[in-house]
Amino acid sequence: MQSKFKGTALNFNVVVKEKFVENKTKHGIDLTGIVDANEKSKRGIVVSVGELCPSVNVKIFGFRIPFWKRQAIKIGDDISFDKYKATSITLDGVQYNIIYYSDISLVF
Repeated sequence: MQSKFKGTALNFNVVVKEKFVENKTKHGIDLTGIVDANEKSKRGIVVSVGELCPSVNVKIFGFRIPFWKRQAIKIGDDISFDKYKATSITLDGVQYNIIYYSDISLVF
C-alpha cells in the first residue's frame, strides 16, 4: 500500500490514518454518533513507523533479536488504538494520529 504521507515517524512513534467505520443497522438506522461516544478505541491504518519500533527482520551481529513477543507492525497494517492516547495532526488537509508503539492495542 503506497501512502501519500509526506513525513516520517520518529523513534517509537507510529503515524496512523484513522479509519471511519459506519455503524448502521440492517434497517438503515445510523448509530455512528452513539457508538463513537461510547467507544474508547479507534481503528486505523499505519502510514509511517518509527525507526526504533520492532520490525520483522531485525538482526544484531547476525542474531535475530526477540521483542518480548510483541508483534511487529509495518506500513499498511490495520490496528486498534486508544483514542485518548493519540495526538492528532493535520497535514495537507488529511488528519493523522501519532501513537506511541506500546499504546497500540491490536494488530489485525
